[in-house]
Amino acid sequence: MRLLSTLLCGVLFGTLTSLTAALKTCDQCVKITECAPAMNDLRTNRSPATVKKVHDALCGFDGIQKVCCSDFFSSRSLIEEVETYVQSSGDGIENHRNIGLLPTECGDIDCGRIVGGVTAGLYEFPWLALISYRDAENKGSLPFKCGGTVITSRYVLTAAHCIVYQHIAGVRIGDYDISQKEDCVGEEEIRECETKYQDINVTHTIAHPRYVTRPYVLNDIGLLRLARTVDFTVRNSGSICLPVTKELQDKDLADERGIVAGWGLVNSTTKSNIRLKVELPIFSKTTCNIYYKRSSRSKGIKRMTNTFCAGEVGHDSCKGDSGGPMMIESWYDNTYKFVQYGIMSYGPQQCSSEKPGVYTDVRKFVKWILDTN
Repeated sequence: MRLLSTLLCGVLFGTLTSLTAALKTCDQCVKITECAPAMNDLRTNRSPATVKKVHDALCGFDGIQKVCCSDFFSSRSLIEEVETYVQSSGDGIENHRNIGLLPTECGDIDCGRIVGGVTAGLYEFPWLALISYRDAENKGSLPFKCGGTVITSRYVLTAAHCIVYQHIAGVRIGDYDISQKEDCVGEEEIRECETKYQDINVTHTIAHPRYVTRPYVLNDIGLLRLARTVDFTVRNSGSICLPVTKELQDKDLADERGIVAGWGLVNSTTKSNIRLKVELPIFSKTTCNIYYKRSSRSKGIKRMTNTFCAGEVGHDSCKGDSGGPMMIESWYDNTYKFVQYGIMSYGPQQCSSEKPGVYTDVRKFVKWILDTN
């Protein structure tokens, strides 16, 4: 932020009076901190050309300069970059140099906002992580606002929007009811209780370098590197499987039903303290594009690039589930296991509406995950 302040205070833009006359009009006038391409230009290239580009994009003020974010997109290059990335992301994954870092013990199916969901089992989905944040207004509070999944002993997979411009305190693994110190389910002789969960600090937050929010949310995926390894010897911890084989990469998700789990809203206003799960139908890309129609301002960029959508009236993921997984029972290592195909990214303002939620397609980013580990 110190760099940003230096760039924005006079060095780039001169006086407020001179700027007012130069403000332009556009449909995507946002705070400069919300325009990822503009921020990237400021951080990586302080040339006169960059200064002029930012100056020419000014469109207003709201406590901080606002810019026409669309001015920072080269549509053709972005499309080519996305398509090139998609074409190469699945190449050679099974032979990737870091494939051995992913646990072979993962995604075990426990036989023994999630809107319209049911309570998950005490030891079901042990790879689920809660992400806690520092609260500037209440310094003694560390609220959980996003979810994630343990993919190795040192990394948690989540959404980029859960990381960028956020003050992350740490992650919690193994909790069930966040309002209780001891988690218990069942009655009398079949009652089970668990007191142990793991709170671990985060050393690095790694958002995808091509994550943007304008004109659409794209590449909404990120990683958290943990300060210490997760203890997998306890029953309420584990790791989720990723779609690393060709069969899993090529799987047609349309008309499949996946499971979303987390601590999101149980209705439009009430957040769950207990881990919930819900089964959702996954739609084809054609259907998703009908729900999320391409804007005429997109300049050819496909909104549903590297994503899929899922949900139905009465059943949905919701606020608080961001960053959490969409899982499908799949054939993995000669048995059926849970494989994470999606990361909850965004959805309609009204949860559980006819419009489905949008998930980052993990298959398109497995190479990036392995490259980053």
